Amino acid sequence: MKLKTIFFFLLFPAFCLTAMIRPAPGNTMPSGRMKAISVTVSGRILNDSTGKPVQHHLIIVRVPYFGYTATVYTDTSGNYTDTINNLPGLGDTLSVSIYDCHNILHIQSQPIQSYSIIINLFICESFDPQCVADFVTELDSSSVTPNKYRFLDLSKGSPDHWTWDFGDETTSTERNPVHIYSKEGHYKVCLSISRGGNLKAPCSDSACTILRTADYHSIGGHVFAGDHPINNPVSTGDTGIAYLYKLRNNYIIAYDTLTFTYLGYYSFPQLLSGHYFVKVALTPGSVNAQKYTPAYYINDLYWQQSQLLQIEDSSIFNFDVHLAKSNDSINGPGKISGKVRQHIPVSEIINLNLSEVLLLDSLKNLITYTLSDVSGNFSFNDLPYGDYMLFVESTGKFSKFTEVRISESYPSADTLLLDIYDHTVTGIPEIIKNNDVVAGLPFPNPSAGVISIPLTVSKPVDLITSVYSIQSVPLIESGAHYNPGSYYPATSLVGLSPGIYILIIRTPEGERICTDKIIRY
Repeated sequence: MKLKTIFFFLLFPAFCLTAMIRPAPGNTMPSGRMKAISVTVSGRILNDSTGKPVQHHLIIVRVPYFGYTATVYTDTSGNYTDTINNLPGLGDTLSVSIYDCHNILHIQSQPIQSYSIIINLFICESFDPQCVADFVTELDSSSVTPNKYRFLDLSKGSPDHWTWDFGDETTSTERNPVHIYSKEGHYKVCLSISRGGNLKAPCSDSACTILRTADYHSIGGHVFAGDHPINNPVSTGDTGIAYLYKLRNNYIIAYDTLTFTYLGYYSFPQLLSGHYFVKVALTPGSVNAQKYTPAYYINDLYWQQSQLLQIEDSSIFNFDVHLAKSNDSINGPGKISGKVRQHIPVSEIINLNLSEVLLLDSLKNLITYTLSDVSGNFSFNDLPYGDYMLFVESTGKFSKFTEVRISESYPSADTLLLDIYDHTVTGIPEIIKNNDVVAGLPFPNPSAGVISIPLTVSKPVDLITSVYSIQSVPLIESGAHYNPGSYYPATSLVGLSPGIYILIIRTPEGERICTDKIIRY
């Protein structure tokens, strides 16, 4: 287990886990989780020589950054369709893949910029009298069920019967089954295919491979409300709720949720290696719910500043979270209210319910928080006159601080609109983009030390690389001259604390080349 800031292990008895209740993943989260969207891809596959539809042909649909893979088949008219649910927003890339008669894989990719995408393909199609069994296995890393595998048939020769032997005394006759292994280990997986002899020559074949199940680990920790964990050493009448987010391909996805009471301890078992965020709150019915604001590990209010949990080679049980103290005794004649909205591409706005709205003083010190209602409305009542700041904290999303002043002349600010964005909100002025330089995606991202961005330069140019905090504070800046060619300039992040940052490349005149979210762990 590699974690630079923790140097001891807290051994926690296993019986403490029995008091936990795990709601189904996907429940609405009080931290302002966004309404997921659905995107449908469809199209038609035609023979490139005859123009006739290619029937019953395998199509592979992928959204790589989101970790989505699905297989569909063309109908008698050569049409196919697939719907991808629970996408965190537009802007990702979707690909459609298909094998032709020469076993060449054709891939067509397209940015997801609308809710309906059409991709048509023309391929060669010929009848192969021989059957050749072939398949791939994929671990479903988005599932909270351990060792859940998808088996994808890639056999040639148009077989019409499939028999799978998963190596654990279970079988399936589905073409692309899903199977869960109950125990870790090595398994010999075999696929046998055949084709009947009605209209085509009969044939059969089989193929096998060795599958090694994944390694899983567990994490856990105490949740502190003040000097002691909740309900420890005596009951405080509180119930905690913990949210687990997984960092996958630079996306932050809601992964699992659980409630807990016993000794103020939470635990997420059987996690794959990777990077995670943990956020904890008290449930609305808890005795101290108004006294403590939700927090990320270790004690941060904002996900951009929280520390990533790096799970690599062992379990660890001392990821303690300290809830932030709220002021539950404020009193005054003022009121601040408004509505929370989410902005996504194509100029659509969605009102958000159960979003976490933070009320801060003019120096951004926490006062208290509230959750918006089912229509996205929020309200802070009984406030003293003065200057305040508002911020919507929503894991994996972006917002801006909003300044508010209430006074004797204007005791109520009741028409505020707080916006959340799927993309980075920098607050940094942007000048028209320079077209003489093309930038790729930063890699590796997340990074422990150095990060690079591929550049293709068509004309000589001077470029400035800058790294900003998520609140738009400049931290690193360097410049260089580039002649036409390809480059991989590197930026060191060694002096930065673990967290989320913004990397910007631009010309001295301010022309923007790229703006990317980067993660230092």
